[in-house]
Amino acid sequence: MSAEIHWDVASYALGVLDERDTVRFEEHLASCPQCGLELESLLPVVDMLGEVDGRDLMTAERAESDGLLFERVAAAVGADRRRARSRRLYSLAAGVVLVAMLTGLALFAGTRFADPGTTTAQPPRTGTSASPGAGGRPTPAGERFTATDPASGVKMEVVLGSTAWGTRIWYSLSGLSGPKRCRLVLLHKNGQTEALSSWKVPKNGYGTAAQPNPLMLETATFAGQDDIDRIQVQVIDDDGTTEPLVTVPA
Repeated sequence: MSAEIHWDVASYALGVLDERDTVRFEEHLASCPQCGLELESLLPVVDMLGEVDGRDLMTAERAESDGLLFERVAAAVGADRRRARSRRLYSLAAGVVLVAMLTGLALFAGTRFADPGTTTAQPPRTGTSASPGAGGRPTPAGERFTATDPASGVKMEVVLGSTAWGTRIWYSLSGLSGPKRCRLVLLHKNGQTEALSSWKVPKNGYGTAAQPNPLMLETATFAGQDDIDRIQVQVIDDDGTTEPLVTVPA
């Protein structure tokens, strides 16, 4: 949309736009905080102008042109019309402020779920106490397990938290080179295998010299903590076959 529509704020506030331009400006106003703030700043001026009788101004202009002193104060007319206009303008301004707040919250939420290749997610706290995890970040309360695979050199740290619906699993991986595709697998004590999540590892990997930050993720399972035997990260080859990368006994 062209920038000229920004010039319509005063015209809209004074109510001089025709119906088509009014609709066009209100559609623009819903997504333009700048015009919303400018409209809000014009509200006191609009209220003051609403108290001026146009006929009195015409009389004053004629009197001044005739050399007469103008001592009349413009009388307040159309009070109901002014109150209705003010309510409408304040509602529109409040709506614009609300849109700006929601937009900011959406942007903030988006950064919390960004690609792990650009940032590492901070795991939520699930207990009343927490201990430092990798990189000094707080980790959720729960039973902790860790293991380092001697062949791959990948280190995995796991925190298991029991819940009424199953088990919450927070885990971090370091020494994980890329590129590769991985998945997290839960091995139950009854011999069943449950695939929980999968992800891509970029070229720089995680917890490496090129990318020092570890990969920190969270998932969940319906299985109780007592039913979990091992937690394993597997590499998925191009043909779909898998091979273990690191295994943590639970």
